[in-house]
Amino acid sequence: MKHIIIFLSLVILSPSAIFGQSKSKSTLIENIGLIDVTNGQIQTKQNILIEEERISIISSDKIPTTEGVTIIDGSGKFAMPGMIDTHIHFFQTGSIYTRPDALDLRHIVPYEDEIQFAKDIIADNFSRYLRLGITTVMDVGGPFFNFKVRDSIAKKHLSPNVFLTGPLFSPYQPKAFSKLDDIPIEKINSEEEATALFNKMIAYKPDFIKVWYIVSKDQPADKNFAIVKHIAELSHKHNLKLSVHATQLETAKLAIKAGADILVHSVDNTEVDQEFVELVKSNDVTYIPTLIVSKNYGRSFLATPSNHYQDLEFGHPSVYRSLTDLKKYTDKEVPERIKNLRKDDSRLQAYYKKSDSIMLKNLKTLTESGVNIATGTDAGNIGTLHASSYMQEIETMKLAGIDNWSILKASTINAAKGFGLSENLGSISEDKLADILILDKNPIENLQNLNSINTVIKSGQVLVVDTIFKETPEQLVQRQVNAYNARNIDAFVDTYAEDIKIYNFPNELIMNGKEQLKTRFKDMFDRVPNLYCEIKNRIVLDNKIVDREYVRFGDKYSNVIAIYEIIEGKISKVTFVR
Repeated sequence: MKHIIIFLSLVILSPSAIFGQSKSKSTLIENIGLIDVTNGQIQTKQNILIEEERISIISSDKIPTTEGVTIIDGSGKFAMPGMIDTHIHFFQTGSIYTRPDALDLRHIVPYEDEIQFAKDIIADNFSRYLRLGITTVMDVGGPFFNFKVRDSIAKKHLSPNVFLTGPLFSPYQPKAFSKLDDIPIEKINSEEEATALFNKMIAYKPDFIKVWYIVSKDQPADKNFAIVKHIAELSHKHNLKLSVHATQLETAKLAIKAGADILVHSVDNTEVDQEFVELVKSNDVTYIPTLIVSKNYGRSFLATPSNHYQDLEFGHPSVYRSLTDLKKYTDKEVPERIKNLRKDDSRLQAYYKKSDSIMLKNLKTLTESGVNIATGTDAGNIGTLHASSYMQEIETMKLAGIDNWSILKASTINAAKGFGLSENLGSISEDKLADILILDKNPIENLQNLNSINTVIKSGQVLVVDTIFKETPEQLVQRQVNAYNARNIDAFVDTYAEDIKIYNFPNELIMNGKEQLKTRFKDMFDRVPNLYCEIKNRIVLDNKIVDREYVRFGDKYSNVIAIYEIIEGKISKVTFVR
């Protein structure tokens, strides 16, 4: 579909009517419900004037307009701050191949290829973050290439605000990373080594520093306390916050005593005690729960991803496809741990049940104690996709029994406070950066209403969500395959045009229209066990995708060639060659 944009001196639009991206230097949102995350209230019938990149005026009184202002009618809608993911990793894609130290499949996909893939999809991930209302991300550890992401790539593309550090300081380095040219995790065994890495990193102007406080029999927490304290002192001397990975209670206590400002994971080995609560509060430490990442590893090892609706619709399709790749590998092709899990996963399930319970109890305790909680996903790790994992994290936080206001604050103002950015980000306030979401429904009533975002304003630029990113034909077809394998009929039919026509080669029409397709495939999803489609080969020819598909259909297997034709972002024609 081709669109024509007509520029007027004064443009009055509803959010759903705005096309694409508004280049106006000034935007006025009128008569909107403002979600005040600082005070925990909704201010009705507010007017918000944005000039250039910043919020200029917020008033319940009508704001006079001047020539050239774009006006958005916010009647019946809600404005909230852009959300913040405080824990991601750009050097990881979320795929089954992205952490060879956790699951070594380098004999199938060379790690060099996975590293390049991670770089290739950065701009694509930027768009997915913005589409889901995430306007700021914190990368809490990766190679020196991270600084190119922030300083170069993010400036060339429409992107969230990017804050990051470089390589992790750690007493342990996975062998899979040791021979890389650009190492994401540096092994640090002395204060001198810590100083050397810090001095190298400081030249790149990191936004904060990260310690991977890994504990083992050879590396007990107290053995490395002095090094962590030294890194904290270096960080604070340069006005940088120190974030620490410390998941055991005693290690987390030591991290705070050493000078940690941010704990980037839950304490998951035992319930927190009063000493810990007091340490966190008295030292003004921010706590990032990251509730879903560990279980997503297990699901991926078993090739049983959760098939969450946002992963199916907004996750990178090739990344999500990889999470079922282990289905096609034999016991001879996979590591011993996967073979063992295939035989018996009861211990793994018991571990997750226990750790999930502990993490949720700790989140509730700390929230009720007034600790600064910030939302973070650890996106990029196996099974936790960039952008699409955020809603899953929020839904899991809700299971802790905390209220919607607490979760929205954790996703906005608390996150900004934790990283020292609250003067510029995290709330809709005068003089702050204009990172604003316009929603059709109230997220305080129901967190699922975060899915009703229709407009994202990023640094003053107005973006209608459906125009923020455009899937390639290959991505669309792969998203369709993912939905098929997930047996999700809604996600499946969403990839097709209303007038879809499906043929057996050369011209035998077997399905005509979306309703017929939905009826036929829903029946198949309901009654046929063991449905699974594996793509053996793929050819991309402009808007046509030719797949050789190996399909399991109950107890039967078949090979078929599928020729997909994509028009205006939907599959409009399929021809099967059997």
